[in-house]
Amino acid sequence: MRTIELHHVTAHRGARPALDDVGASLPSGAITALVGDNGSGKSTLLEVLAGTLPHAGRIDGLPARRALVVQRTDLGDRLPLTAHATVAMGLWAERGLLGRLRAADRARVDAALDAVCMRELAGAGLSTLSGGQRQRVLVAQGIVQDASLVLLDEPTASADAASRDRIDAALRALALRGATVVVATHDRASLARADHAVLLDRGRVVVEGAPAVVAAAQARRAAEALALG
Repeated sequence: MRTIELHHVTAHRGARPALDDVGASLPSGAITALVGDNGSGKSTLLEVLAGTLPHAGRIDGLPARRALVVQRTDLGDRLPLTAHATVAMGLWAERGLLGRLRAADRARVDAALDAVCMRELAGAGLSTLSGGQRQRVLVAQGIVQDASLVLLDEPTASADAASRDRIDAALRALALRGATVVVATHDRASLARADHAVLLDRGRVVVEGAPAVVAAAQARRAAEALALG
């Protein structure tokens, strides 16, 4: 799989531009961290890459198989879903909503749960899990899709340190298998563990490059904003 290249990408939410002339590179077989304040365009960029939000501009190298992992959902509070059933939902695109899981499908679900250390809680109700455990199940739902591009929106939100480490390790395994992994995050540890990073501000790319360079630019901008009061 080749690097995904964005050229002059613009997207709107209502009348407001949420992405404005964005250009960036997302290397294959690597983890790219999207960072920036709330409202900077991180989630919008993930939706554009997933194909769920219209955009102008050009994106080269997008694969057909893409998985979008959203933030923690209250779905498990409204429906009696187990962790296993939640991950199996990731196979709906292949099997259909009412498709019967085959033995190979169940093995894929088990492997995805193993990847985030949640196999032992496969039968637990989603509503009974902690915030971090629920996030790990949602990440497993993305893993089970065997996508070439995996997009994650704050996958470590509400997660404790152990869950964050397990999620980051699972994402690293995906990248090592050749997937392009793009993570919107506020977590400094996740940024430091990434291979590449993009800093967004009000829908525009501020800086792109090594995580340490992007982290330094982000800290500098925060200090400047604080000094201005």
